[in-house]
Amino acid sequence: MHVFDNIHVLLRSLQFLGLISVQKCQCSDHRSGSNPFKSTNNAAPKFMILFALSLLTSGHSIFRGTIDNSVIDALDQGTIWPFVYLVHQITLCVALCAFPWQTFWQRKRLSAAMNILAQNEINLIARTGVRTDYRIVSWLAIAIVCNGMCLHLFFQVFYIVQYGGMGKPFLPLYITSCAFMYVDLAMELVLGLCDCLLLIVRLQLQRLVCSARNLERSGNQEDDFLTFYGTMYCKIAVVLSDHLGPYFGLIILMHCSYVCFEAAICILDMYDLLLNNNSSGLLYLVYIIWPLSDIKKVMILFMLSEQVNRLVEETALCTRHFDDYRLQNTRAAKQIQNFLLKNLHQKKKFSACGFFDIDNTVIYMVFSSIVTYLVILIQFKQLETDLTQAGDGYNVTSNVSTVQP
Repeated sequence: MHVFDNIHVLLRSLQFLGLISVQKCQCSDHRSGSNPFKSTNNAAPKFMILFALSLLTSGHSIFRGTIDNSVIDALDQGTIWPFVYLVHQITLCVALCAFPWQTFWQRKRLSAAMNILAQNEINLIARTGVRTDYRIVSWLAIAIVCNGMCLHLFFQVFYIVQYGGMGKPFLPLYITSCAFMYVDLAMELVLGLCDCLLLIVRLQLQRLVCSARNLERSGNQEDDFLTFYGTMYCKIAVVLSDHLGPYFGLIILMHCSYVCFEAAICILDMYDLLLNNNSSGLLYLVYIIWPLSDIKKVMILFMLSEQVNRLVEETALCTRHFDDYRLQNTRAAKQIQNFLLKNLHQKKKFSACGFFDIDNTVIYMVFSSIVTYLVILIQFKQLETDLTQAGDGYNVTSNVSTVQP
């Protein structure tokens, strides 16, 4: 398997975390054209175990968040800030439960996408005699795993140090934090897999476009090449819209919603820390690194998706280079016309479950949502301050136990 050997370390990491239900067929031969990937044999038991653990961990985290933040007492006293922390905690718990659900029920779409991309590479080699250089995919996969593990270790050390000196029961707080760190590492690796697959699609499309622009080198085989070109293009379009979109779309949608809310909370929390000036530098670092890390995940994804979407359109338009005087009133000309009519008016794009296309425009949507959440939270903060000054002097402070990844 020339293609997916390059992301072997990423696939193994996802398997270790229980976040992928696809395995390589032991009897498959990359030259035979058979499907090299299939659903894992133990997918259903693994899903039941992971989903049950996710529900139990989520229930424990929400219960501890309600108790530790004194949400009910705070609401009775006119402050809503602990409730905001609880909502933030619930969004993470929803993501925790969604990972096993999505990776199990949509596993066949992922295996189908990987099989198509593997077959595309076989066809490209058969057509050109040259393998695609996937070294950049390998480097990206290694960088994703290393970045995720380094951040995970950093936050492990932070929470052990933070909760060790609080005078509260260590284990309940640490279990909650481990759930949050698992969600962050899972999101890093799952979105990283999406990045790698999009990069593979981009490299294959670039080779297809390059072949189209050098059609004269293929001699008198224009009809044969057009069939190859159209078939490969349609397969890649199906991968983006029918396989990768449904598999990753819900996860991307949840992560974008979570990132917008989380970034606004972290900005306000760090502002409070600067005003109070009573926290360590490590806590400041946490409030900077965590939202930036989550924003980085979606920025890379959006930029890669934008490149792929543009290249898909360019690939469809490249068939116009074939339509010259040599092909007038021929079978090839009819193939070109049918191809253009079918694909230029039915654009296939990578989308988040159909809610929005994943491209650079989503970047502006994310930052505008962060600003919107920030304005709303500032208004709540100001309302609390006004009520506190007019009331009995009840102080609203951030509970250190609510510092969340």
